[in-house]
Formats: sequence, C-alpha cells, structure tokens
Amino acid sequence: MEKELKSKSVLIVDDVPENRYYVAEILSTKTKYRVMTASDGDFVFQLDESNYPDLILLDIMMPGINGYEAANIMKDNPDTKDIPIIFLTANEDRESIVQAFKHGGVDYITKPFHSEELLARVNAQMRLKVMQDELKQKNKMLANSEIHLKHLVDEKTDRIEKVTMALVTVLEDANLANDDDTGNHIKRVSEYSALIADEYGMDNEMVKKIKLYASLHDVGKVGIPDSILKKPGKYTEDEFAIMKQHVIIGGKMLDNPDIDIMARNIALYHHEKWNGTGYGHGLKGSSIPIEARIVALADVFDALVTKRVYKEPFSLEKTDSIIKSESKKHFDPDIVEIYFKNKSRIVEIKNFLRDK
Repeated sequence: MEKELKSKSVLIVDDVPENRYYVAEILSTKTKYRVMTASDGDFVFQLDESNYPDLILLDIMMPGINGYEAANIMKDNPDTKDIPIIFLTANEDRESIVQAFKHGGVDYITKPFHSEELLARVNAQMRLKVMQDELKQKNKMLANSEIHLKHLVDEKTDRIEKVTMALVTVLEDANLANDDDTGNHIKRVSEYSALIADEYGMDNEMVKKIKLYASLHDVGKVGIPDSILKKPGKYTEDEFAIMKQHVIIGGKMLDNPDIDIMARNIALYHHEKWNGTGYGHGLKGSSIPIEARIVALADVFDALVTKRVYKEPFSLEKTDSIIKSESKKHFDPDIVEIYFKNKSRIVEIKNFLRDK
C-alpha cells in the first residue's frame, strides 16, 4: 500500500495563505503525496479528470463559495462525489462538527493545526481511499469478466439454438414426409402450446422452448410403418400396440445430453393421462412433466377439430364437451381451465393455420 500512497495527491483549499502554506509544508516534508493548493471555493469549477485529487482538505469559512457549498457541488457530480473531504474549521462546537458530516465530510481538523494530528487524519483517510480505489478496480474487472463470460455464454447458447433449430427442422420434415395427414398440425400444436404455457405463467424462455419442442411431439412416428400410420380405419389391438411405440421411439431419438430434456419429455410423455391410464409409462398427475401435459391438450384439440384419414372434423361444441369431460381424467384440470379462458385465441390460431 505504501507504493500506492506515494502516487496520491492532496488538494488544500483555504482562503488564508498562511494556513495553506503551513499545511502544504507539513504534507510535503512528512509524506510523498503530491500537494496542490487553491484559495477559494471556485476550485470546484476548475477540476477535471486530469487533475482530480485523491483527498481534499477544505476550509469551511471562505468568501464566495464556502466549504459546505463547494462540497455540495462535488457530491452532486458523479465524477467527484467519491473524493473524500476533510473539513478545516476553527469551530469545535458540536453543531459545526455535525454540519461537516452532513455535507459529506469524512473527517474534520480544527485550527490551529497540530501537525501530528493532521498527518494522522490525512494518512488514515488516504489509506481508506487507496483501499476503496482497489475495490472499485476489482469490481470493474469483475464486471468486465462477467460481461465477457456472458458474451461467451450467449455465443454458445446462440450456437446451440441454431443447431437445435436445424435439428427440429430436419425432424419436422421427416415427420411431415411420413404422415400425409399432418399438414399444419405441427405448427398449430406449437402455437397452442406456447399460448397455454404463457397463460400458465411460465417465463419467456420456457414459453419459447415449449413452442420450439412441441413440434417434435410426434417425431417418433418416423419409425411406424406406413401401413399403420396411414390406415383409414380403426386400429386392431396389435396395430395400436405398434402405434403406441412412437412415443418410445421419439424419446430415444431425443435422448441426447446435447438436446434439451424438454424435447424428450414432450415426445415421450405427451400421451400420458392425468389419471394414469395413458401410455407409454403410465405416469399420473403432476409426475407428468408440465410441458408434456400442455402439449397433450394442444395435440388432442387439434386432432379433434381437424379432418383425418380416419375421421371428419368435430365441431367446436363437441370438442369443448370432450375436453371438459376429460378434465382430471386425460387432462390436467388447470390446463383445461386455461384452454376455456383462452378459447377464442386458440380458435384464431386454428383458423389462421388451417389446412388448405
């Protein structure tokens, strides 16, 4: 610290020349500080970044701008507000001392000056200033490091998102190519799911992820034979057993540490039911990941109101009746409530992204 102290500067402000010279002589002979002097409060208008002192010894009673007023001006300036001020005063009454601290002083020295006391108080405040400056510098370095780290994290996140988007696009294309009836189903389910997630109270990042990964809910269908996938009639028991495997296939396709687990959860669990009677793991209630519960309702709604090879579209009234009756059975009741509260917006999405 002694090395840092040698490079510091002190500004002495007093309208009485003898006082300035006396204090300056003490500091010049007993310390290594760079000593500067000023004769009145106008010094505050002459300070700039090139000559900021590290400590100011400021007389209170001066003509023109007095010490208190000069201190107030400095404290209102963000560039000078942290420069410590030791007030110089001939008054030793309690009120004068209180006023010195109220106006931002860190200490006070009474006249006539006692050289040892003056040195002790100046050195104490200068050491504190050195420590404060070091702390500010370390905080600045830390902030810069955090900004740099954040930049690196953002870059990596951006790369991951781009890779994920490319993966999603490839898998969507494979899914679409394998299922003629899908049409805009993938897009609609993604939009429904994002709306429900937002209304559920999820943060923007979660909503964004659900919208992205909901499009992969049926990706496992690429592993189901066309003879079953595109069959116009009802499935036999054996055929349905094969069809149910698409969630297992999708889960395995997305079971990769570099892929967000939310994508796997949606593909693997979106056919689970609130009462535990779904497939393929028989999960129940809140043990089903929330993203899968959301996509489950979005998927079923779109399947009900859309024409498929095996059925004509249901009316909105019939669809509402089915969804309502399946609350606490197939669907999370909270998500059903969100569905009905936002029915008009969901229908808008349906109509905007309807199959041509």
